[in-house]
Amino acid sequence: MSDLDSDQLPGSASEEGSTSTPLYLQVAHRLERQIVSGERAVGSLLPPEAELAVQLGVSRHTVRQAIAQLRKRGMLAARKGVGTRVEASKPDWRDRFRNDSRDDLFDFASQSEFFIEHKERREVRGKTAAEIGCRPGKRLIYMAGPRHFIGEPTPFCWNEVYLDPIAQDVVADMSVLRSSLFQLVEQRTGERIEEIQQEIRAVEIDAEVCAALRRPEGTIGLRITRRYLASGGRLLEYAIQTSPADSFAYRTNLSAE
Repeated sequence: MSDLDSDQLPGSASEEGSTSTPLYLQVAHRLERQIVSGERAVGSLLPPEAELAVQLGVSRHTVRQAIAQLRKRGMLAARKGVGTRVEASKPDWRDRFRNDSRDDLFDFASQSEFFIEHKERREVRGKTAAEIGCRPGKRLIYMAGPRHFIGEPTPFCWNEVYLDPIAQDVVADMSVLRSSLFQLVEQRTGERIEEIQQEIRAVEIDAEVCAALRRPEGTIGLRITRRYLASGGRLLEYAIQTSPADSFAYRTNLSAE
């Protein structure tokens, strides 16, 4: 047992019906707090991996994974012959929006928290049914609330989710989600997501959502929708993520044939 066990994020097992936050993310979060507090100052070098592993009571592999996370966030940089240097006192979370695969979505979800403020059975009709791609009158599970990166007090987006009733047992007692919802649905129901369809649109964020995100009315942002389809094209989840423009950047790499 490592000395990080007492520092685990509370409630992850009981509220999600899954395992607790991965150890390497706990280590990354602890290092991030030390950097933000100034305990590890910008410009300073981290101890070698072996020494840091001993300090934290974890393996070198776990330390290596944690450092990789903070490098992605722009807080650390590795220089050959020099070591790992503290580059910034705050993470640039915009770089997390490079979702090119299922694994990227898993990684993103495990580093953030979806606080579920609204949960109900909702009958979808009209424009909403057409957008989701289901028959009018279908009753789906609806959840909504802000999403924060772990340790950040200000939410970076507003999440809405429509779920097939097959997921009722998955979310019945859920109040905070710290992992990928569609992965939990797969694990608990045996269903397999075969395709994820994503669309990104520029929008003026609704006044109510602006208030929840602590942004002024009229804030411009991006609305990302994802349709999670099982075999036969059956929709299991429809997710909407609304992010202010300054908290989102979309990047992709194009390679020549």
